[in-house]
Amino acid sequence: MKKLLLGIGNELCGNDALGIIIAKRLEKDFPGYDLKTGAFTGIDFLEAIEGYDEVVVIDSIFQQDSPVGSVIELKIEEFAGLRGFSYVHSLNLGSAIELGTQLQLTLPEKIRIFGIVIDRKGDIGETLSPLINERLDNIILALKSII
Repeated sequence: MKKLLLGIGNELCGNDALGIIIAKRLEKDFPGYDLKTGAFTGIDFLEAIEGYDEVVVIDSIFQQDSPVGSVIELKIEEFAGLRGFSYVHSLNLGSAIELGTQLQLTLPEKIRIFGIVIDRKGDIGETLSPLINERLDNIILALKSII
């Protein structure tokens, strides 16, 4: 069974790098998973997951009604109205999966998507916000226990 750990983000955009940082840190704890990271658009996302049986996606999400550092498991169906997830990506994941199905691509049977609630977005630079940086170890522990 082919498994993929996919960290989504942009390492030059502050908290948007969170998915990449976390996926890289989790790699050693999930040796049966391949690792891919980057600022995937919908089409790039399809290319990244094609041929895998199981995919775990990690990305930052901006939700004012959730505590910063919360780990939220999302379903593909939730992406139609979710604007805060992967804000630098053009085609949302739900639309990408629908397109891949229509194109008869070999897509994973199981896709788990974890959004990590951030306190701010849109920063330029390679550093996480102080609050996210302070909570990073706890976020990683939470993910280890549920993946």
